[in-house]
Amino acid sequence: MKSQKIFQWVRILLFSGILIGFCVWGFILPLRPTVSDTEGRELTKFPAFTWESFLSGEYTSQISLWYADTFPLRDKLLDMSGALKGLYGVGDSDFSGYEGNVDTIGTDNDFEWVTPGEPETSADTEPNQPPSSETIDGYYVEGDTCWQLYYYKKDLVERYCRTVVQTALDLDGIAKVYNMVVPTNYCYTLPAEKRDELGASDGLAVIERIYETINAYGPQAGLQTPVGILPVHEIMGDHIDEYIYFRTDHHWTGLGAYYASRYFLDAMDKTYPALEDYETFTYDIFTGSLYVHTQNENLKNSPDTLVAYIPLNVSNVLTLDRHGNAMVHPLINKNIAVRNKYLTFCSGDHAYYEVHNESITDGSSVLIIRESFGNAFIPMIADSYEYVYAVDYRYWREDLRAFVEEKGIDTVLFLNNLMATGDKYNVSCLEKMIYTLH
Repeated sequence: MKSQKIFQWVRILLFSGILIGFCVWGFILPLRPTVSDTEGRELTKFPAFTWESFLSGEYTSQISLWYADTFPLRDKLLDMSGALKGLYGVGDSDFSGYEGNVDTIGTDNDFEWVTPGEPETSADTEPNQPPSSETIDGYYVEGDTCWQLYYYKKDLVERYCRTVVQTALDLDGIAKVYNMVVPTNYCYTLPAEKRDELGASDGLAVIERIYETINAYGPQAGLQTPVGILPVHEIMGDHIDEYIYFRTDHHWTGLGAYYASRYFLDAMDKTYPALEDYETFTYDIFTGSLYVHTQNENLKNSPDTLVAYIPLNVSNVLTLDRHGNAMVHPLINKNIAVRNKYLTFCSGDHAYYEVHNESITDGSSVLIIRESFGNAFIPMIADSYEYVYAVDYRYWREDLRAFVEEKGIDTVLFLNNLMATGDKYNVSCLEKMIYTLH
């Protein structure tokens, strides 16, 4: 009896010792990573102390987030998680669902313009997930391919459309505003029967609805120069048998961005190099955001290939981070040390981009209002404009109209993938950027 009690105490002390050891190990600052190779992002920083954040409880919450996000060997643990999942019998199909209401895509003409109000305060909050979290949850894996499913939310989509029209109103007479919604691989390659079975929405039908809504809002709002509609989904569908989307990442490939850029440049009556004129740079192994989210072994064992097309006359891009710090980066970065090789394009996500093509002196310029799909698009139009400007509305908070007037910009392009047009965080950030005009 006495020996059993001793054994129980030994087990308790041993377990407690291991638990305390892990906690202490987790707090050793030199061991804590600052970037995630697996996710290709900067990890949460230790919060700065203020009495206000301490008394509100936000300070301790941020410490908890920092502790969890920067735990030593986190990338190894994530990879082990995926391997362990495989041992539990995950086969050729895997589904991570979305729990929430999905709206029916309207076909009526019941459009009502409402001047955008002040955005929700949630737009001030940094996302706790990597850049790929700009989309709604819900993934389906079959074989070596993952699809991020789209669930239509009428209110969010209409709010997106209002920000586009409001921008056109604010810039009326100064610059022409265009809108291009980029379809994702989900729109074309996931069979409709499977999409309906999973309760997801018809992505191409939503894109058509977005354009209808913008066209209806313009006259209601008193817009003199209509928003230019660029239905790029029509030509993307023509090339779907080519490698225009990744299988393990939610972005398009360099080739996909090439076709979309040519559609845009044709509409702008701009000249551009032929595809065969570009030198290319290739990463043979790339597992992207869809693998990071699902940790599916099929995706890990069937990586993508990333091919980047190098602009002929421009090498670098000037960027500003969200704190206003300037840095010059390669437009096509050949030295990406982390797993997320999509950072090759424009050296990743920044608040502001400026590309100057000194071989063109006609004063031509364009501003792109974009999320991360724009990273692969910017190098593809760099040979056609003297200046290419771009802002990431998740981070940029300057006065848009003042900027357009200062730079003499006459063309503004909203370039967003389908998921971003219906995502609460993205739409709130976009509203907040536009609201600075009022």
